[in-house]
Amino acid sequence: MNSSQFQSGDILKANICDRNNGFHPIIFIDGNSDKDFIGAMITHSDYNNVNVLMDESHFKSTFDFKFENSYLVLGRFIKPEEWGPFKKIGELSHVGLEFVNESINNLPMETFNDYFNRMK
Repeated sequence: MNSSQFQSGDILKANICDRNNGFHPIIFIDGNSDKDFIGAMITHSDYNNVNVLMDESHFKSTFDFKFENSYLVLGRFIKPEEWGPFKKIGELSHVGLEFVNESINNLPMETFNDYFNRMK
């Protein structure tokens, strides 16, 4: 994967997309290595009251991906190359990118499995 093809705030869809891998839209945050990148996750659920409701102003309206009761999962997730290729389906606005960065910048990088086990 070449993480330089994406910019911070791009919303991506994984090619490998099942309940355990790449199921939710991914916000590209930054490259991590040649094999993975750091991303955030968007969901439609306020799981255990820890996800943060986003706002329509957080998304650029020039893409198919739109705000629909969208929540930010509070995690900085390592997204593996194996889920790709990734397709850009949307983009955060400047306000949205600031919101995401302020919400997750101080969190550790981790896999979603590690996050999920920690949140149980």
